[in-house]
Amino acid sequence: AETGVTLADHLSAELKVRSNGIFPTGDRRNKSVQQRAVKAAGLRAVREALGTTWSEVAAFVDKEPLPIVVKPVESAGSDGVKLCKTKEEAKAHFQLLMESQRKCGAQGAAVLCQEFLKGKEYVVDHVSRDGVHKCVMVWVYDKRPTNGAAFVYYGMI
Repeated sequence: AETGVTLADHLSAELKVRSNGIFPTGDRRNKSVQQRAVKAAGLRAVREALGTTWSEVAAFVDKEPLPIVVKPVESAGSDGVKLCKTKEEAKAHFQLLMESQRKCGAQGAAVLCQEFLKGKEYVVDHVSRDGVHKCVMVWVYDKRPTNGAAFVYYGMI
């Protein structure tokens, strides 16, 4: 499960068994760390701002075309993810996420504000071992607006 990834990385490193190891630039579940790794590899990554206070992301939100995506830095699926159509909505959701993450004791509590990428969303399952890389599956998410949410997972094709 997604929630066990960080613990598994640390345990496997401590036990010195075959492992993904510790991601050198931070927790690999962190959505901002993931985007920085994509950029470092020379690929285009989503525009974003990361912060623990609104003032850290306000300038980004001011210049980014709406709508924007506001989400917790560590989540799975679309948990806590919201497509915000106004700056006021983005600020309110940012503050809600920070408050809720602090209440449950999240270690790396922060919120991401990202550009909205319209179009199909793909998932590529890839496995690597000893320098051998294999693509094992490619999926397209079937997401639709439902019950007031901008995107709800209906399945994968």
